Amino acid sequence: MSLLLATDQVALYPPGKADPHGWVEPGGPRPYWSGAGNLQLVAGASDPAAAAGGGHGPQDPAAAQGGTLYLPPDTGVWEGSTALVRGQWWALSQVRTVQDPTGSGLDCVAATATARRRDG
Repeated sequence: MSLLLATDQVALYPPGKADPHGWVEPGGPRPYWSGAGNLQLVAGASDPAAAAGGGHGPQDPAAAQGGTLYLPPDTGVWEGSTALVRGQWWALSQVRTVQDPTGSGLDCVAATATARRRDG
């Protein structure tokens, strides 16, 4: 049994080679897992005084957009995977199992999800 709120369709891709900027592209054309998950976003670093669109680095509005992706415990997700959620690519790190403290069988896997920038 799994408890997922506001479910999102998720596709997980294995890690591939790092590009010149250090981002790891998806490792293949097909996902190794797809199904329901839950992406909970948090507010990113932002500078409301930045020019339209902002710059790069700390002056880029929402430069650190990310959150936590919750998945069923049987996904087999691993560190460095890439997830496609809501039409956007997310780099996954800090993959960990979260056990249901009540023992009701609502365990899940959580991973830190960081939005991937396409403009380098």
